[in-house]
Amino acid sequence: MNKADLKAVLRKNKWFAGLPPSLADSILHLGRVRTVEGSLIYSATDCRDGLLALVSGQVRLTSFSRSGNPSFLLITSPGSWIGVTSALDGRPYGYDAFAIGKTVLFHLSQERFEALVGESNDNYSAFVRMVCDHLRVSIQNLIIVRNRRPLCRLAQELSRLAERHGRQTKKGLVIDLRLSQEDLAVMIGVGRQTINRLLKSLEQDGIATAKYTSITIHKLETIERLSLNEAVDG
Repeated sequence: MNKADLKAVLRKNKWFAGLPPSLADSILHLGRVRTVEGSLIYSATDCRDGLLALVSGQVRLTSFSRSGNPSFLLITSPGSWIGVTSALDGRPYGYDAFAIGKTVLFHLSQERFEALVGESNDNYSAFVRMVCDHLRVSIQNLIIVRNRRPLCRLAQELSRLAERHGRQTKKGLVIDLRLSQEDLAVMIGVGRQTINRLLKSLEQDGIATAKYTSITIHKLETIERLSLNEAVDG
């Protein structure tokens, strides 16, 4: 992949797109492209190894409870950055990152990252802003989980996945990410029975159909409308 194509993918991320051109070019110059396939990129207890951005493929970020059950699951999209918090504070990652299928990553090593942020306060502040962006998204998601009905939370997650990973077909917009019902349940913070009931409801209404490895959205406008619903459980 040439630098122009790589830059185009990374600019899908608002943080990278808003960087001063000189800093963006320095990041591109100092990093390198890596290809992994169906393997662990790093574990929750691993020490920092710089920053990673997803170029193509799929990376799952997962955290597990003490009982061994998944308590957090996020599917990253091309342009997303991971590992910045550990790169800044030196602590372990706190979650597993696993590549699903053939995955292309852009890696800015810890040594080169530290050299870059050490050049100026502006460079350092730029990466702190990335952490702030991630924190804001996390808080917004927490508010959604606490205040919105499960159906609305599912609709929002499906809308997000459709925007970033959807593939248009004659039958509708297909999200082919090998997501199980258990995965979706963890993503929106509900139990297995609840997610099964919600998916059956969407299927009965002709809104979406869930199979073992994919979800097809037939009425995207309905999903988007549901995702904006602010109703709270009584």
